[in-house]
Amino acid sequence: MPRPSNTAERRAQIARALLKNMAERGYEGASIGAIAAAAHIAPGLVHYHFESKREILLAAVELLAQDYAHRIERQLAPAAGDPAAELRAFIDAHLRTGEGADPSALACWICVSGEALRDADVRKAFAGALEGAAQRLVAIARRGAREGVFSCARADVDAAAAAIVATIQGYFVLAATARELIPPGSAADATWAMASGLFGLSSTTREASR
Repeated sequence: MPRPSNTAERRAQIARALLKNMAERGYEGASIGAIAAAAHIAPGLVHYHFESKREILLAAVELLAQDYAHRIERQLAPAAGDPAAELRAFIDAHLRTGEGADPSALACWICVSGEALRDADVRKAFAGALEGAAQRLVAIARRGAREGVFSCARADVDAAAAAIVATIQGYFVLAATARELIPPGSAADATWAMASGLFGLSSTTREASR
């Protein structure tokens, strides 16, 4: 594989600097000067590689989506193909707090979701990242149905997977707007309980996958 060009590396450096700023102060608070400082370059170099902050945002969303996909796969790996354990790991990858959590990425994800409401191109990139995660969960759900791990009807597993993704995104919105409504540490366990019912998991399987 050829080595990335200096331009590609620099653009990625700048996009990651925007992500760092977004995690700390939101998109609106991330000025070109602040982005340049976080990237340890002159502001003129930011303007050389990107025409606008919006263009940096689109590059940053792409990086965030890549990181997101890789993080899900890392979290799923220990489940070793067990659909119930993968379902639990998928939920934990998004909602579990403490060790393994990535609050900076979550803060950026929330910022991007807000910008997606205002910008069609950001919305398209955001939807692409969500679609990738949803498809991964659907694949787990369908395999679990085929193997008899999930007892819900196979026709219902896609809807159940969509409900889990929607619940996760709902928690993200609450975390950004009304965090006090979420009892500390409850999101992952509550979503797992809901998923267990939707997928028809037995109590034995539920406990084994905790």
